[in-house]
Amino acid sequence: MDYLKYSKNRKLEADRILKETNIFNKLKQFGKVKRVGSYSLNLMIKPDLDFVLKVRKSSEINKTIKLIKKEVGEIKNLSLKKTVDRTKLGLKGKSLHFYYYDKDIWGIDILVTTKDFKEYNKIKNKVINKINPKKKINILKLKYSFYKNKRLKNTSYSIYKSVLDENISNLKEFHNYLKNKNIFLKPHKAKA
Repeated sequence: MDYLKYSKNRKLEADRILKETNIFNKLKQFGKVKRVGSYSLNLMIKPDLDFVLKVRKSSEINKTIKLIKKEVGEIKNLSLKKTVDRTKLGLKGKSLHFYYYDKDIWGIDILVTTKDFKEYNKIKNKVINKINPKKKINILKLKYSFYKNKRLKNTSYSIYKSVLDENISNLKEFHNYLKNKNIFLKPHKAKA
């Protein structure tokens, strides 16, 4: 399996969807927008796009959520799955989870927050500074294994951390890493 080619092709699909939906430009009308996650790190495996939209005040979050639902909700083949309050996780905001129906079902997540982009830039820079070609392949290989087994839900961060900080290189080592760190992955729920 050529994981680099798979990831490159997934990113090309993402670029096509970004162009077709114009979602990034639609979001920019509501505040500062940043693409985050595997797209921004060039580590795409699953069909998923993540955005952070920064508003000035927390009092603007609910209003912005309603406007996004209306504006983004008009995109063909896009449907809202749920809205989640992220305040308890320290993210100071709410996120919208959409599905985009294409060749694959894409998850499109938009976090509306007052938090600036420093945290996201810090994570991205950490990955960029620690990654090398071998680690990149190991990350993609682990992500692919979880994605194909329908278990890539909230695991990307653990995969990045294990490969970059502990030099984990295979599934057995990763499972041991999770066990030793007392990290329990949530089972992936099937899409309705």
